[in-house]
Amino acid sequence: MYKLETLVFDNGERYPVLLEEDGMPHFYTTLYVTTKLRSSMAVNTISNRLKAILCLYQWLEEKKRCLVSEFEEGRFLTHADIIDLREYLKLNVTELKKLEQIKPLTSSRVLNLQSSSKLVTTVASVSRNHHYNRMTTVAEYLHFLATITNQYRNCRATATEIDEMLKSIKKARPKGKSLTVRDESLAMSLPDGLLDEFMEVANPNHPLNPFKNETVRKRNFLIFKLIRETGIRRGELLSLEMTHIDLYGDKASIWIKRNHDDIFDPRKKQPVSKTKERKLPIKSETAKLLDSYILEDRAKTPNANKHPYIFVTHRKCLTQGQPISESYFDNDIIPKMKKVDERFSQIHAHLFRHEWNKDFSRKVDKINEIRAKAASEGKSSQALIDSAEEAKMRKHLMGHSSEKSGDIYNRRHIVEQANKVILEEQEILQEKIHSLTPSKESK
Repeated sequence: MYKLETLVFDNGERYPVLLEEDGMPHFYTTLYVTTKLRSSMAVNTISNRLKAILCLYQWLEEKKRCLVSEFEEGRFLTHADIIDLREYLKLNVTELKKLEQIKPLTSSRVLNLQSSSKLVTTVASVSRNHHYNRMTTVAEYLHFLATITNQYRNCRATATEIDEMLKSIKKARPKGKSLTVRDESLAMSLPDGLLDEFMEVANPNHPLNPFKNETVRKRNFLIFKLIRETGIRRGELLSLEMTHIDLYGDKASIWIKRNHDDIFDPRKKQPVSKTKERKLPIKSETAKLLDSYILEDRAKTPNANKHPYIFVTHRKCLTQGQPISESYFDNDIIPKMKKVDERFSQIHAHLFRHEWNKDFSRKVDKINEIRAKAASEGKSSQALIDSAEEAKMRKHLMGHSSEKSGDIYNRRHIVEQANKVILEEQEILQEKIHSLTPSKESK
């Protein structure tokens, strides 16, 4: 079966590719990536597209079909094919592997209840949004494949059939994608104070800190402190370079820069910034910790001087001194912190960004409250921060390309405020009811 790999070219370009069993790139998917995706999409986006296409080929292998031959003969996917493919693309990848291990019954006359029970076992599915994206990717790839295999056939009817196949697959996608994404985003929030408790445990001196090595403790605390205070993405954090920081003076800061396809980055899956370049202020305390880590810890780590990235692996291993990978961050650092307290299980890297935005909205409200009070007392004439100005500030700090990108955070804050008002009204009503209820002494 095919395997997804990322090739690194001499110029630093990361090139995702599906490799066949003999190690050679799969012809049609490589052609598709080169001609349709490479010039306009980020590496991670291309990789996600290939993962969806890989599911398509798993389905074809299970059905023992060759679409290239079928398309060359003018036979395109039927309605039944599309429905079957849709159900297959809904399955979780790990579940797909389990299904391949289930063998059909050897006899049509004898019913083996034990074997049959395996066939009706509930199979885990991907989210509706994920399913929608998979089907979109597969539909566009199949349209490309059908077009390429029929490029020398000058037939309007064939072209129409290919277009109709594309429309039919897209029509079969799950409905209600946008609403689901919005609802899930609005629900993404932590109980007040939980992230502060997480940060306390991450402190190098905390007795429950799960990391044994003192240098690793310092590094991890600094990592969490930076994403907590600035709201930057995980990829932006792991791609910070020595030249991207200014730690001295009254205005310590970090630069978030785009460094895609960096030839000095030894990581195949390169962490990169998805947002616009920007300069962000950091606290003087954070600047001192960063300076200490670079001069006292990173400088003493073997191989760390071979690249410009700040956060490196310190334990003695093959990757000692190399920059931290996203995989190590997701599968080692975060999980170990989660094990300290079961309440931490809901914390993940991107949630820090959501919490930063919640704090930002609260700070704007607090500033407006102070300014309004000062104005009413005649002590100040500073204007309140309106929604338009708040959107512009958020756009810069988050690196968004559009002010609309921050709408989800505004909606979440509105929901939070609405819930707060409802609870206050309920408390007032409860007090009124309590005051009207006769006490036992009055009877």
